Amino acid sequence: MPVNINPAVPWLGRSDPEDGAGAIRLHHLVQDSADRAVLGFASEAGVIRNKGRKGAHAGPASLRNALANMAAPSSGAPFSDLGDVEVTGDDLEAGQTALSDSIAEALGVHDRLIVLGGGHETAFGSYCGIAAQYPGKQIGIINLDAHLDLRLVGDNGPSSGTPFAQIRELDPETFDYLCLGVAEESNTEALMTRAKKWGVNIVGDHALIADRNAANGAIDDIIARSDLIYLTIDIDVLPHFQAPGVSAPAARGVTLSTIEHLIDYILERCRKLDCPCPLADIVELSPPHDPQNVTAKGAALLVRRLLFS
Repeated sequence: MPVNINPAVPWLGRSDPEDGAGAIRLHHLVQDSADRAVLGFASEAGVIRNKGRKGAHAGPASLRNALANMAAPSSGAPFSDLGDVEVTGDDLEAGQTALSDSIAEALGVHDRLIVLGGGHETAFGSYCGIAAQYPGKQIGIINLDAHLDLRLVGDNGPSSGTPFAQIRELDPETFDYLCLGVAEESNTEALMTRAKKWGVNIVGDHALIADRNAANGAIDDIIARSDLIYLTIDIDVLPHFQAPGVSAPAARGVTLSTIEHLIDYILERCRKLDCPCPLADIVELSPPHDPQNVTAKGAALLVRRLLFS
């Protein structure tokens, strides 16, 4: 079968009963029917089509392992694990459809879902899922990423480089896309020109390195004109020393502390402006390229923020 729907496996981790009732780690909080949930998309088909390094298929399992032993926040509520949508071959389109269906179903039950990728082909399935659950709503897309991922679909079909062009094709009139952390050297003139033509808003990596608040105005604007926010985080936005285990490591990148600030700011402004963020995903984690699991640990810090903010 090219696409599998795999049930969640039990989370395992350290327990410290000698420290009392407050010695809670994230693996203790996993339960059915919680308000928030995680869902895996074990796929690297889009990365392979995009000529990237293999390994993203192992991303969801690696992220769960990194999350399991993290300390739970004092106000941490339970969350659910909905298992994985797994693409075992090249049938990416079927995988994206299955992911979309799973997301739409999950968003009918949970108030926030975090998808654990997988390559950035995850984004097309993610967007289709939130759009199916919230028809007629204006969905603002905020992408933390070194790459625009606006390539047109070629002979090999959709890939990890095409998701936002695919999303725009669904409805060009409502397409609203903000990309934060863009590296000029990692995007061709064709992509930058396309972004300008399509009205994509960009805040580059240099601007965020100089001032972590450089994107605040653009974030405020897209939230103000949206009914919902879909947040997607490509781990290759981080510098190579913080995220070596990705499909395309960044020579410069935007530091983890700034990415954490951006997530906090986005979620705080969503609350203040009454614009929910029911869906986020974390993509491009490629564990085989990081034996020390530094990348998974950094990505897990971001998932933890999304689960409990």
